[in-house]
Amino acid sequence: MLIKLLPRPLRKYLHMTKRQRKHEAQLNLWMMPTIYIAGTLLLVAIPLLLDLYFDLPTKTTGFFNASASNTGTLVSVLVSGTLLLAAYTLNSILVVLTSFSSEYSPRMLFNFISDRTTQHILGLFYGSFVFMLISFLFVTNSSRDYFTAVPIACTLVTLAAVIGFALFVNHTTTWMQLHNIVDAMKSESERIIQSTLIDELEPYRCDEPGYTFEDYTGYTCKASNSGYIQLINFVDMIKQAKKDDVVIRMDAKAGDFVLKGNRLFSYRGPGAQDVQIEKYSKLIQIGHKRSEIQDVDMSMNKLSEIAIKSIGNDDPTSAINTFHQMADLMINIDASTTLHPYLQDEEEQTRVVYNTVTFSTYLHEGFGRIRHYTQKDYLLIVEMIQVFIRMTDTISEKNFPIIWEFAQDTILHISDSAFFQADRIRLLEYLKQLAEVTGHAKDYYPLERHLQPK
Repeated sequence: MLIKLLPRPLRKYLHMTKRQRKHEAQLNLWMMPTIYIAGTLLLVAIPLLLDLYFDLPTKTTGFFNASASNTGTLVSVLVSGTLLLAAYTLNSILVVLTSFSSEYSPRMLFNFISDRTTQHILGLFYGSFVFMLISFLFVTNSSRDYFTAVPIACTLVTLAAVIGFALFVNHTTTWMQLHNIVDAMKSESERIIQSTLIDELEPYRCDEPGYTFEDYTGYTCKASNSGYIQLINFVDMIKQAKKDDVVIRMDAKAGDFVLKGNRLFSYRGPGAQDVQIEKYSKLIQIGHKRSEIQDVDMSMNKLSEIAIKSIGNDDPTSAINTFHQMADLMINIDASTTLHPYLQDEEEQTRVVYNTVTFSTYLHEGFGRIRHYTQKDYLLIVEMIQVFIRMTDTISEKNFPIIWEFAQDTILHISDSAFFQADRIRLLEYLKQLAEVTGHAKDYYPLERHLQPK
């Protein structure tokens, strides 16, 4: 009953899982400043106790003592100064967010907000302001003639805020460099892959379907509301499926948008008739926006958006840098996870069938969108083929046909009349090298004839 009286944003957090709550807290600017302010309330008590309770001014020399009027003046000036720093910092954040939202991608806003350095520095500013404000209130309402710990503490806190401001300016200018942004986004994507595809799912994966109760009648579960699938609790789903003796076949994956009434999953097995469907529905979180907690596709989309905006801004160097980071991310995906759809319990009985995205899906999510916007910038296509050649040195050979088919399809759908002769020769050299590496040397010659000027 009391929960209904809370504001809607707070009720939203209470209904989230622990994993979602942690992720959403990192995407908000209010969490870290709240922690700093709470810490300030404890920290400010130290100088006040030293001066008001332990009578520190009477135990020190006059050099360290300040009169009550001078202390009040000092603290009042520092209050306005720290507030000005906090306001200027917040304004700088808004400028950065506006700039990157319009020039690159609005989804990058959360990357800057969730950056730990940004949140810590903003928390430092507001914590400093609260420290000064509380000190000012106690100093102006005290009957003491001299203070020692309060002016020293306020001076040190202000110096910390000034240093924090210098660090924030340096952090902002460094973060705004696109190669740093792309690298940070790639690192965040790798963290998602590690926590979702590897730590969570890989221990349960199997390449063989095993016994999936195909001879039993199947039942379906439909979505009770529309929205994006944000989180699927696979571990608890496997445990519940084992308890009910059923196999769950997911019809949707994290990041998919489902309408009310769309199929979420089907299930079959000896205990299918007695399944309490609500237990499984609670393990699938549906919200109004996409979440990166388990959605690796979204991370790849953000990288491709940066490359597309860079192409539109006539910045091919940034686009090429994004190519390299996406290739590195795909190599990590290929090396770290098997992407097998069958999840088994400890008795090696299949309990969940989850068709995760494949290497081909990642390739098209990343480079497939980019090649559509390269238009007649064939130098970028040449660079893309170079990236594919480098990828073949690392990825498993089972993905070689996927890379070659993608490159082949790209070349067959570009015009042969807009090439400079030097660019055509260079592209053909790389295509021949890619064809030989991937085992499609014979398929190179039709592409060579396609690119010959008519």
